[in-house]
Amino acid sequence: MKKTIYIFTFLVLLSCGESNSKQKTTEQPITSITNNTKKSVKKKDDTLKFKARKELGGEESSYNPEKYRRESLNMSFKNATLFSLADTIIADFNGDGIKDKAVYVKENETSGIILFHGKTNEEVRIGFGKSFAHLTEFDWIDYWGLVKDRETSETIFEDNGNGDVIGSKDVMLQNPSIFLGADEQGGGLITFINGKYEWIHQTC
Repeated sequence: MKKTIYIFTFLVLLSCGESNSKQKTTEQPITSITNNTKKSVKKKDDTLKFKARKELGGEESSYNPEKYRRESLNMSFKNATLFSLADTIIADFNGDGIKDKAVYVKENETSGIILFHGKTNEEVRIGFGKSFAHLTEFDWIDYWGLVKDRETSETIFEDNGNGDVIGSKDVMLQNPSIFLGADEQGGGLITFINGKYEWIHQTC
């Protein structure tokens, strides 16, 4: 009887050992699961945000967002330079003969462009919750650039509040302009015309 009990006990212990061994091999650390999930989400976001067009970036596996943005600018303008949002853009934006500076800023849950006029030290703030054309915030921007073209095209919308595009018109640019762009969506220009800064909307 004792021998039978010993054998039964041995079999139970052996069974538990195999169960624990299988459990250890199939369990994955929480940190590993979290990291894999983050990588998966990031990869999905990058794919959606930077989906390559064949004529601009080639295959998605070799897609370079900076290359796409630069080529997008070059397709829209004859003389344009791509900048990172962290860069300061320097040019004579108001046409007074002295170079000015432009910076992109996020502050207190708002965002916008600050222009520093070199001749007068005047600070012009565009955005930051205040209306500029139909815009109040610029948190949608993925990239920006300096445009030195003297002519561009402006997208015209129907005045019905629905955002329906009815055409476009040519606009003469008097000074270097700042292009603000969102990937796969287009953007527009901030330019100084007839004594004030204006927004020229453009689609991609």
